[in-house]
Formats: sequence, C-alpha cells, structure tokens
Amino acid sequence: MKVHRTRTHSEPPAVHVAAEIAQDAMLSESRSTRNSAAVIRFQVHGLPIAQGSNRSWLVNGKPVITSTAKGLPSWRRLVADVAQRFAPEQPWEGPVGIVLEFGIPKPKSAPKTRRVWPDKRPDLDKLSRSVLDALTYVIFADDSQVVQLRATKDYGAPGVAVEIHRVFDDVAEMP
Repeated sequence: MKVHRTRTHSEPPAVHVAAEIAQDAMLSESRSTRNSAAVIRFQVHGLPIAQGSNRSWLVNGKPVITSTAKGLPSWRRLVADVAQRFAPEQPWEGPVGIVLEFGIPKPKSAPKTRRVWPDKRPDLDKLSRSVLDALTYVIFADDSQVVQLRATKDYGAPGVAVEIHRVFDDVAEMP
C-alpha cells in the first residue's frame, strides 16, 4: 500500500520518501513481528536526523527558540508513527532498556576497498536523543525511565532498528 502525499516546503525530500517506505514496512512488520509484553521491536526506514541544539534569544522582550536540526520534527513524527503500531495500550512505567542500531548512507567519497566507519556527524548521542524523545508518551511515559542504552551507527540502509525491553530486578544485562 503506497501512501502518496504532498511534500511541504519545510519537510526534506528524504523524510517524504521515508514516510512512504515506512508505511510499507509497518504493514509488513505488523503481520510478521510479534512483540511480547516485555519486548517491542520495530524498524524505521528513513534518514536519521540528530536532535541538534536549541538556540534562544530575545526579540522585543519575548523569547524566540529555534532548533538547528532541519527535518527533526518530521523524523520524530515518523519514528512515533511507526512505534505507535507496536505500542502497548498504556505507556510503560518503570525502568526500560533500549537498543538502537542506526544506518546512515555511505558517502560517495568513502573508499570502496576497505572497511570505513561513520566517525563523522551526525553524533550518535544526538541521534539517540531524537529517537528517545519520539518514543516518549508512545512506548514509555518519560525518557528518564531509560536505564540501559546501547546504540550503534554504521553505513547501510538509512533508518533505525529499535528494541525496547522492560528491565526487571532479575535481569541485569541487555540482550
């Protein structure tokens, strides 16, 4: 099922395409993936956008706050929309652990004959923050509940694979 919609000027083309891909992925994964009550897994296809920094200043005595990340609202909305398909009826309370595996496009200038790592921007911690903020109120009540976090980024298909699990007293390590 393809979803066709008009791209707004504030929405980058990569996120527009990602929304169509994500719709297809959501439908296929919702049929094939069964999440237990303690583990939720899903994948979001699209160019990951880092949280970035906020800037603020006063204009005529009123604060103006802007974000430096272009496309961040669209990326967070995409993550939240995909997560909603797998969300519990009520957001989880208590400690949770998260595994995030980010894929980012390999630059054309990267060597083809040897292994290279994505050691440039976007920052892994800022990529993680954008996903955690998107999952707040969808999967868990607040991102402060995250007590375990494992995140990786590598070159590959753009997107993020997400695994969220509840942390119980008898579980000490992440899967």
